[in-house]
Amino acid sequence: MTLAQSNLLILLVAAVWGGSFVIQKMAMDLMDPFIYNAYRFGLASLCLLPIRFLRRGNIAIMDSDDKRHMMGSTLLTGTIMFVAVAFQQFGIKNTTVSNAGFITGLYIVFVPIIGMFLGHRYKHGIWIAITIACAGLYFLSGMEGLSMKQGDFFITISAVCWAFHLIIIDRISHRHHPIAFAIRQFFVCAVLSFIAGIIVGERIMIITLHEWSFIIASGVVAIAMGYTAQIYGQKVTPPTQAALIFNTEAVFAAAAGFYFLGEILGPEALLGCALMLIGTVMAQFYPPLNHKSTEPKAVP
Repeated sequence: MTLAQSNLLILLVAAVWGGSFVIQKMAMDLMDPFIYNAYRFGLASLCLLPIRFLRRGNIAIMDSDDKRHMMGSTLLTGTIMFVAVAFQQFGIKNTTVSNAGFITGLYIVFVPIIGMFLGHRYKHGIWIAITIACAGLYFLSGMEGLSMKQGDFFITISAVCWAFHLIIIDRISHRHHPIAFAIRQFFVCAVLSFIAGIIVGERIMIITLHEWSFIIASGVVAIAMGYTAQIYGQKVTPPTQAALIFNTEAVFAAAAGFYFLGEILGPEALLGCALMLIGTVMAQFYPPLNHKSTEPKAVP
């Protein structure tokens, strides 16, 4: 695969993930959040199983320590993923697709903020990037003082969770095959979502083809196929370049929201989107000075 082909593949993934926000929002008109997440992540896990076994011959057999590490790591990342997608689904019910896409992209900015508490050092320019992105969030969300609309607040919490998820993945995933790791964390997320759905009394059975179409579109295309395509694309495309391309996910989300749902952003919201995009792009140029660059993994 050439660099141009790899970049095009990553751009396609960004477009699919950006467009999937429309699917997630429309699904909330028919299904409950926890059960929707349970089915789509469970389906994604099943879809990746054939790829895992087809490539089994290229995967070294893990010793007992690696197996224990895999179990503990996927329980941790799967749990964080469960919290992230739960807040994302509850948030997207009460905000626009455009807001959801741009605010979710802030996880790239939250990574260095969290990293500072872990002892990472950055060039001072990172604060400029963070300030610009946060100013964009202020304008996009239509905040008054320090108050924020509930939907946008939930999406912001989700973005923070995705930042924690990225940092943990960066620290532990090198010990395991990425697809094997993905299958397990998707499964953990699905099980926890199913349990949460039962506890809060959500409708368990998915009956209509319309409902299944949303689950398949998200679970098979956006998560399973998108995650796999990302892995192959990042084998060629450099990390910083890949992150810049993935930032277009928010733009695709805004375009999909306008085309499919007729969502129109006002001048203040457009200014917020522009500032957030500038801030997240700038953040890519300030990796930790005392730590290896965090591999930019996008949000499914």
